[in-house]
Amino acid sequence: MNLQERVDLKKADRNDLYTLEPPFPRTNFLIETSNACNHDCIFCAHRKMKRKVGIIKPELVENVLWQAYNLGTREVGFYATGEPFLVKQLPDYIRLAKSIGYEYVYLTSNGALATPERIREVIAAGLDSIKFSINAPERKVYEFIHGHDDFDKVFEHLKYLYRYRNESGSKYRILVTGILTRFTENMREKWFDVFGDCCDEIVFKMVYNQGGYMPEIETLLKCESDKEQYRRCNLPFDAICVTCEGYLSVENADYENMLVVADLNKVSLKDGWYSENMKKVRQAFIDDKMDGLICDGCVHHCAKPSEPIMPELSEANPEIYSDRLVRERMKEFGFMDNKIVYLPMTVDIVHPGHINIIKIAARYGKVMVGLFTDEAIMEYKKPPVMSYVQRKIIIENIKGVDIVVPQVSRNYGPNLTKYKPSYMIHGTDWREGPLAEVRAAAIALMATWGGEVIEPDYTQGISSSALKKKMQTGE
Repeated sequence: MNLQERVDLKKADRNDLYTLEPPFPRTNFLIETSNACNHDCIFCAHRKMKRKVGIIKPELVENVLWQAYNLGTREVGFYATGEPFLVKQLPDYIRLAKSIGYEYVYLTSNGALATPERIREVIAAGLDSIKFSINAPERKVYEFIHGHDDFDKVFEHLKYLYRYRNESGSKYRILVTGILTRFTENMREKWFDVFGDCCDEIVFKMVYNQGGYMPEIETLLKCESDKEQYRRCNLPFDAICVTCEGYLSVENADYENMLVVADLNKVSLKDGWYSENMKKVRQAFIDDKMDGLICDGCVHHCAKPSEPIMPELSEANPEIYSDRLVRERMKEFGFMDNKIVYLPMTVDIVHPGHINIIKIAARYGKVMVGLFTDEAIMEYKKPPVMSYVQRKIIIENIKGVDIVVPQVSRNYGPNLTKYKPSYMIHGTDWREGPLAEVRAAAIALMATWGGEVIEPDYTQGISSSALKKKMQTGE
């Protein structure tokens, strides 16, 4: 099975797995040797992690390796939230896993610390594959994404890894993954141009709210081509992750241990896998009712309040849902310099279409909602259910909205001229019909100061008018 197939399998439709007591996994076993990391990737929750940084105890590694092997597991990876090459015992753990009988031992690394010496050590220990996570194919963009100017260093390490395989006659696999953001999604071919001769496979993943810890990805980093609304996840049924503290977690990207279901310092791996806590998580996934679980944000592309499964083993973090660090990075590199994004809205009844377009607008800068006044709405349809003041209170408290100003008519000209936004966002529903002339006028006016009109696809299947009709008729 190649890397792409492995990636696809994690969210494939595998209903046969969805039971409260699935078989113990043969693959997908990760041991977090440390939760420390030397990089600060823009899409990673490690930067806002409050959890104490630590290194796993050698005796714990040996213990869980033997337990998993005796339960039928035959593959293991030594990484999770941290960088494995920060751990000096890494070769020892690889050697131990191979001596126990593991058939496939692998690593994922950002590559910055994978020096020739460290590479030779892990290969000599019996490593079967190593994957470099390189999230941009050129130096400046790489620094923006990774938070460190290590592009040239990582590239040299990758080339040495490839060269050493030829020199030593070893058979390990060399893999590269790229996490695509809206800043890099159109650069795929360059990955192949730059790294294609130094690895066996290059696989891309679209950035997503991994583990539920990064809801700001939806508004600030998500790929324009990513239309996913629901993300299937098989991890509770087919994956094991042991944290550096010795806890069993549902998710390998569990930065604050909110998805820990058992303390393996006190119970066996088997008992943890079939524990009541794990069964509750599986039931939530089977029923698709994840209220209170941080998983909800990842699966349903949302940000809702969540609580740790075992509060005594988790670290409280008030910044879990803060987008401050991502916005600061974007501003530092010139991708967000307080450009105004004008978004006209009526919002009589808030629905998912409004949330979607606000998320899109927030990617481009400071969101200014031009909220239609009651009088402006009555120019072309029935009076709103809620007053302007009531609607304003709701809108200005939606995540992603920075300021609300009155839109006093269907003519956008006065507000556009007054605020001179860099962008105006409007759904595609105005391209035809009575608003077509308004659209043409807005595009022409924005162009006079170099502004741009952006037209995301209109959210299908829902509207305020349809909701009002449904409430009135009871249908």
